[in-house]
Amino acid sequence: MILKYILFCSMISSFMYFCFRICTRDMRIYIYFLLVFFVLPFVAHGQSYPEVIFDNSLSNGSYAKSKVSYRGDSWVENVNMNLLVSDTLFFTPGNSLSLKYLSSSNGNWSVRINYARQKTNYRFNIQDQLSFFIYVSSKQTKLQELPRIFIKTSHGITDTLLLNKYIANYATSKWIQVKIPNTAFKNIPSESVISAIGFSQHMASSQMNHVFVDQIEFLPGKYAPARLTTPAILSEATPYDKMVYLKWQSPLSPGLRYVKIYRSLNGKDFEPTDIRPIYMQSALDVVPQVGQKYFYKIVWLDNDYKESPASGVKEVMPINLSDSNITDFIQAAHINYFVENYDINSGMYMPFRSKDKAIVSTKETAGAILSMIIGVEKKAVSRQVLLQRLSKITYFLMRAQNRNGIYPAYFDGRKGVPDYRSGTAQYDVQATASLIESLLIAREYFDGNDEIERDLRNRITALYEQINWTAIANDSLLLNAKFSVVDDDLTLSKNLLVPLFGVNESINTYLLAISAKRNPLPPKAYFDAVYNTFGIQRAGYIEEQDSDVYADSLTNLVYDRPSMVNVLVVDTLTRNSILNPITKYGVNLPFGVLNGSLMELYKPFTTINPSLLKDSVCNWKDALKVYTEFVKRRDNELGLGTGNSDIWGFYQHKDSIGNYRINPAIAPSSVIVDKGFGQRALLSLYKDYGDVLFTEYGFRSWLDLRNNDESEEYNAQHQSMLAVMIENSKTGLIWKLYERIPELKEGRKKLFETASSEVD
Repeated sequence: MILKYILFCSMISSFMYFCFRICTRDMRIYIYFLLVFFVLPFVAHGQSYPEVIFDNSLSNGSYAKSKVSYRGDSWVENVNMNLLVSDTLFFTPGNSLSLKYLSSSNGNWSVRINYARQKTNYRFNIQDQLSFFIYVSSKQTKLQELPRIFIKTSHGITDTLLLNKYIANYATSKWIQVKIPNTAFKNIPSESVISAIGFSQHMASSQMNHVFVDQIEFLPGKYAPARLTTPAILSEATPYDKMVYLKWQSPLSPGLRYVKIYRSLNGKDFEPTDIRPIYMQSALDVVPQVGQKYFYKIVWLDNDYKESPASGVKEVMPINLSDSNITDFIQAAHINYFVENYDINSGMYMPFRSKDKAIVSTKETAGAILSMIIGVEKKAVSRQVLLQRLSKITYFLMRAQNRNGIYPAYFDGRKGVPDYRSGTAQYDVQATASLIESLLIAREYFDGNDEIERDLRNRITALYEQINWTAIANDSLLLNAKFSVVDDDLTLSKNLLVPLFGVNESINTYLLAISAKRNPLPPKAYFDAVYNTFGIQRAGYIEEQDSDVYADSLTNLVYDRPSMVNVLVVDTLTRNSILNPITKYGVNLPFGVLNGSLMELYKPFTTINPSLLKDSVCNWKDALKVYTEFVKRRDNELGLGTGNSDIWGFYQHKDSIGNYRINPAIAPSSVIVDKGFGQRALLSLYKDYGDVLFTEYGFRSWLDLRNNDESEEYNAQHQSMLAVMIENSKTGLIWKLYERIPELKEGRKKLFETASSEVD
């Protein structure tokens, strides 16, 4: 509560300070936006509960996370083998799934609705029940003509169940809730990951049947009813461009599940537009038209979806913002992602929430720190709040399990021990280096003379100096990318894993290793690692494995094979220069064709100004420019499902099924290379696809225009890159702080002024 109060006071004082100096309407709107977003102690942690299979489709038309199949004379209505989405008939706003089918005795059909979340998965619990709502719009459809239902898990597909056993009062043209105890689905091991819910043909019928399905989820088998007697409370409705920011007060009642949002054009006739989990305290609502007056109210929903009395009505009129203020608006939302998503115990970034432990990410905490520094600089985050969070992080790291100063990629934030994801855990050199680098930047930012900031700086220095770089390098003085947590003999791991190399964040890591005061690597290691590609050829097997492991020369796609440890013997480490000039799309590419993501090439330069890398092999500023031009031309020519040339940036370029996803962080991040490219891409993504892509946390992870699909989650590295790149293009804040780090100053001098830059 003290931190929240400090943050609140800081924001109010900042607001008053700016009001004296800023008089334009757009800037007043932006400052208020910062206040609303960053003062809130509890902002959304996600779009839905982990146990929800389907509540709404973000896109209209069809639901890409569904799959239709049929054969013979049976048939299911579909678009691109996906179920259609209904935005006019639904149980929970704003849409439902349309299941229109013909069941023939000479055929069969099935439909699968896939679990959409990647970070957190619902795991089968025998105490729960499967719940969903159906609306039978075809009046001739009999109960026995409804489809059967099944569950797909990580262990396979269950037997199908009849629905009629679980529907007591069947009727058409009304919403009916169907509840099926999990015990009815046989042979599903407890804790199995649920991947889909499916419907399949039951009884043959000569007529077309049409059923709408909504709100598919797993609920507790028993839950206490809630008495909704008091009205909901809508605190604020604030317009920003084509969006309205809604803020409410949540009650303490444990029996509530959702917040339901209503919108009206006249203040009398309200239509439901959306729902949010009860733990959320705010939402962005995309309005149909800017300049139109809108009225809002909300209600609470209990576990049975009964509504509370409505809140009071708020009236707003969205107005257009300038492009500059839209950019600030987008950047602030991406920073907001890190303001709220952290573990209170360790201060580290928390990628997802779990019932039994607090999983935190080493590498992604680095981006959180950089983003929060920008938030402090913009007076949107209290300096004291970030200082206290950094203190928690450094104290946590000083106590946490490590090996030669290297940390695992994921921790249990409460215990400081590695999290064994998928049954394995590894110490991650790249993740550790990213975190140390961000802490060194924070050390430069918190340069005050008071005891607290001096103590923080000393702890950060100690964390950097505890890394034994020579101990984690192989015989060729190349850093191992990862090594096993369980191996007692590090030399065993040294001989078995792919080294860290490539035109990517390896650059940052080797600069740290060469600049270290204790156990540094020689300058030659930088040139060997950055300008060569390595592969490990295996000889001798205890278990059957692929004989070669290689990594992409530009993106360093290291194969993560924990099972290889202790079962393979290294024969040789092969090396080839990456300098392989070629001309593609009219662009001369010094390292050859980029087959991976441009994001990997950009990552080093979130912290390093490319002009700082003054080696004789490559002009990095020019290299970034030509590869940006290459990727834009390539993506525009291949097409992403849009005719707008400003929208580009494949999430993954090589894909056998032609799944071209746009990573909304790639093209806007080019703002550090070409401001025109980056700014136009940022605004196009927001203006053309912001209604499905942009939320309180910034852009979602990806957008697939060809398949009318989008991620329902966020990628922390994307969120931080956008926030940082926008700032570097404007003020160079993070670049300037990095340039000031004394150890790295000396390292660059040693590397670029006195070391030989010849590549073997």
